[in-house]
Amino acid sequence: MKHTNPSGSKIKKCTLCSVTLEPKEVDSSKGNCYISNYNNRIYKCNKCFNMYLSNQVKKWRKNKTVGSSQHLADMVESARQRARKHNIPCTLTSQDIRDIITDRCPILGIKFELNKQGQDWGKGKGKNNWQTSPSLDRIIPEKGYVKDNIIIVSLMANSIKNQATPNQIQKVATFYKKLYNERGITYGN
Repeated sequence: MKHTNPSGSKIKKCTLCSVTLEPKEVDSSKGNCYISNYNNRIYKCNKCFNMYLSNQVKKWRKNKTVGSSQHLADMVESARQRARKHNIPCTLTSQDIRDIITDRCPILGIKFELNKQGQDWGKGKGKNNWQTSPSLDRIIPEKGYVKDNIIIVSLMANSIKNQATPNQIQKVATFYKKLYNERGITYGN
């Protein structure tokens, strides 16, 4: 919505909350509208634009599937953030991940499922099961997120691997297999 002020120039208003828009320059505390929104006729104040963008992201996340473009982009962005935090290399692209992603965890054989925002944790219809989420694993952690150093495994497998060395994992597996056999306990895959 535009109005004319007394000097003849048009006043722009937010299309959602009708607040008068004032362009916000970079590093300035004045203004309530991103320059791009002000100039590109989006006409949303920063607060309304951020709310709109947040809702769009929630909608994308709710509808994304394993291996979708949005899913791959999210995996790359998350890897970049972790790499910056831990000061390790990250040269991954969405295509690098697309080339290796499958529909099942190569270690545990479970089908990958994405956690959906806004759903509760647990099992059953409409519940998230964190163990089945695909996750990037750095084979050699210090090498970072580079094409030849990653695999995609379930979050459950990645959690187990991140807590122990292969020898420790093998010792735990051997111990519990023996204990279960001695006590006649059956266990799943």
